[in-house]
Amino acid sequence: MQERGRAQGPDDEADAAAVGQLLDLARDVFGTPVVALTRPTDTTDHHVELTSSALDPRATVRLLEATDFATAPAVDVPRPEGETDGRLVGVGEAPERLGSRQFEALHVVAALIAGVLHHRDRRRADRDDRLASLDALVAGSGRTTVVQPVVDLRTGRVVGAEALSRFTSPAGLARRPEQVFSDARSAGVGVELEQAAIASALPLLGRLPPGAYLSVNASPEALADPRSLDLLLSGRPDRLVVEVTEHAPVADYGALREATAHLRRHGARIAVDDAGAGFASLQHVLQLTPDIVKLDIAFVHGIDTDPARRAVARALVGFASELGSTVVAEGVEREGELTVLTELGVDCGQGYLLGRPTATPPWGAGPDDTTAIVLP
Repeated sequence: MQERGRAQGPDDEADAAAVGQLLDLARDVFGTPVVALTRPTDTTDHHVELTSSALDPRATVRLLEATDFATAPAVDVPRPEGETDGRLVGVGEAPERLGSRQFEALHVVAALIAGVLHHRDRRRADRDDRLASLDALVAGSGRTTVVQPVVDLRTGRVVGAEALSRFTSPAGLARRPEQVFSDARSAGVGVELEQAAIASALPLLGRLPPGAYLSVNASPEALADPRSLDLLLSGRPDRLVVEVTEHAPVADYGALREATAHLRRHGARIAVDDAGAGFASLQHVLQLTPDIVKLDIAFVHGIDTDPARRAVARALVGFASELGSTVVAEGVEREGELTVLTELGVDCGQGYLLGRPTATPPWGAGPDDTTAIVLP
């Protein structure tokens, strides 16, 4: 894993603003040009963590360097359990003697700062725990790869399989893949987790029926990383389909087209996931002219009873035909859906009715494996 700095999110910025305002108030109460929040470290009892100053930065630094924090006027910043977590220190010439009301006000300010810092530190600890968990997932702990067949709806032949990641918590509980990948993106390790998932998926190609493709998922952010392209081309790109997923607007379609064109020059095919689900997926279809268009599960479920869903599927089949693309319906779960999809001219399907995701598929390259699914 690469070294990462602590990301500053909106909560951190809000905390910093709140503490800054409280420090300004403390400076007014102390009557000094500078007030410092000091906290103990392994090497000093008076590490200056934050300041509020009426001086320019250089004058502030000089004043802080000349201050004896052990004797300057100060109040303790308490931890919730009662221990001291730092001090509010008046830095500079102060009135000869602070009154009791001033100390009461400073203690209130210190308690408010302590509350903000406590919640900030707990949130950072939780974030660090999540990062450690994500590091483990990238390394492979708690992450497995399964495959789900993509089936020709007329013959039942397994034409490909999509590699899917499955995650478990340290307690052995299943974790939703979309949430794990979302957490990874928020933590700044989304591309790394995608690359790890692809690396785990590529060896599975050898288990598929001869000529069948392996489909892996990659976001535009991952495809912008040259390491992802090298990884995707490291095996058998002629039997690889790269499904372009989308979680945020694409800032540079030119760069994305260049990356997909590079993959195509080496024999890989490009698919657009969740077609019809929103403007982003349609933009992908228009911008990338994919080899495979995957009809979103939302239009497959209930297609046998809903004219609107049938209309969307019929339009997408016609559109894909104009592009020369193959249509794959996602989430086929009932015989009625399968019948309608076949009647509409959908080429292939994927879903529980045709085969569940599994680490040990009964269809594959083994001598006892089948290369086709018996259609209902």
